[in-house]
Amino acid sequence: MKNDSTPAQIKACRNLALERNRQLFEEARALNRTANELLEGENLDIEQFERYRVVRRKADRRFEDAIDHLSVLNEDFPPLQGSMQNSVGPRRVLQATC
Repeated sequence: MKNDSTPAQIKACRNLALERNRQLFEEARALNRTANELLEGENLDIEQFERYRVVRRKADRRFEDAIDHLSVLNEDFPPLQGSMQNSVGPRRVLQATC
């Protein structure tokens, strides 16, 4: 991030990073659901259980990635005060600045 960035540019970058973080968590939740479906299947055998474990590990890694991403995001782009945080208008500026 450039030091001369405007508050709107910083906010736009934060919003983009938050959207990516939401996607990471959603991917992790989807993997988690898939793993649970494998575990709850009718014909649970050792092969099915091993597939469950593989998907479960992927979900765990994705959750860890999302948490790490959120931690870095909050260090680089601290939460904004007031109603500015809920606006999505500055996203147009984002592509040129982030």
